[in-house]
Amino acid sequence: MPDISLLEPAILRETVQKIPVAQDKILLNRVPKTVTPYPYVIWDVVRGARTMATVNVPNSEAHIVPRLGVEQERAGLLYLREKKVFQPTTIHWLKAQGTISNRENAEQAVLKEVTDLNARFDNFWEWTLWQAIQGRIVIDAVDVQADVDFKFSASHKPTASTPWANATPQQIIANVTAWKQLLLRDGNVDTTEAFLTTATLGYIVNAFVNNGINLMTDALKSEYYRTGNITGFLGMNWTTVDTAYDVRQADGSFNQVGFLADNKIIFSNLTANNPISLVQGLSADDDAPDGFVGRFAKTWKEKDPSARQYLLEEHAFPIITRPEQFLIATVG
Repeated sequence: MPDISLLEPAILRETVQKIPVAQDKILLNRVPKTVTPYPYVIWDVVRGARTMATVNVPNSEAHIVPRLGVEQERAGLLYLREKKVFQPTTIHWLKAQGTISNRENAEQAVLKEVTDLNARFDNFWEWTLWQAIQGRIVIDAVDVQADVDFKFSASHKPTASTPWANATPQQIIANVTAWKQLLLRDGNVDTTEAFLTTATLGYIVNAFVNNGINLMTDALKSEYYRTGNITGFLGMNWTTVDTAYDVRQADGSFNQVGFLADNKIIFSNLTANNPISLVQGLSADDDAPDGFVGRFAKTWKEKDPSARQYLLEEHAFPIITRPEQFLIATVG
C-alpha cells in the first residue's frame, strides 16, 4: 500500500468526517442529527394541543384529560453506497510518491477524489431534507422505490388565489398573514422563516416597487442586493434557495433541478420543538468498526484489473415530528 496517510483506514474515516458541508447546503448545515441502532426509524408525529383546562373544586378527583395527540410512523433508512476508481492522475501520484513533494501531490489527488464523492452524498441528503419539509419523499431508482408521506394536512399546502407575479402588495401581505396565522393556530409556534428562490422573492420586491411602496429600509435593501435574502420582513427571515443538483438524462446529458422550485415558498419554524432531524444508522459494511455511525469510507487496490478504488457508505433518513410547523405555499 502506498505510504500516504489518507490511505490509512482510521485517518481516511476521520478525514471524511471533518470535510465541511458546503454553505449552500442550507438544511444539511442546520438540521440536527440523531442516531438509531436499527436499519429503520420509528418516530412520533405530534399534533398541537389546543384544549384548555376546566375548573374543579378542592378535595375532588382530578379530571382525566386525553394524551397529547401522537401518531407513530416508520420507514426504512435510505442506504447510500457508491465507489469510484481513482483517476489516472491520482494513480500516477500514488506510484510516484517517493519524495515529499510527490507524496503531497498524492495526498491532494486522493483528497480530491474523496471530496468529490462526499459532495454527492451531501447533495442527496440535502435533497431528502427539502423534500421532507415539503411533505413527501418519493424515490424511483433502479434498486429502490420509496414513497414516504409526512402527513401534512391539505391546509398546509395552500395556493395563492392570485399568482404573485400579478398580485398587489396588499394581496401578498394578506396571503402571508393568513399562512402565519395558520401555523400559529395549528403548530402553536410563530413563523420565523420563509424559504424561496430568488425568482419567487422577486415577485414580492416587484409588487411593492411597481406600486410605489417602500418595501425595505436602506439596511434591508443593502442586504437584499448583497445576499439575496431579507431579514425581518413581515416578521420573518426570507432565505433564497437557488442551489441545484444534476439529473442524468437518457441521452447521457445532465439537467439541473433546484432543491426548491420556483413559485414555492416554505414557511416554517425550524427551532421550536426540534421539528425535523436527520436520523443516522449503523454502517452495514463489514470493514466498518463495530457500532460505527455516519459516513463510512474505505479504499483498496484491485489486482485484476489493477486499480485503486474508493468507497463511501451511509445509512440515514430525515424525519418530521411536527408537520404543523411547516407550510408549503404555491404562489404561481
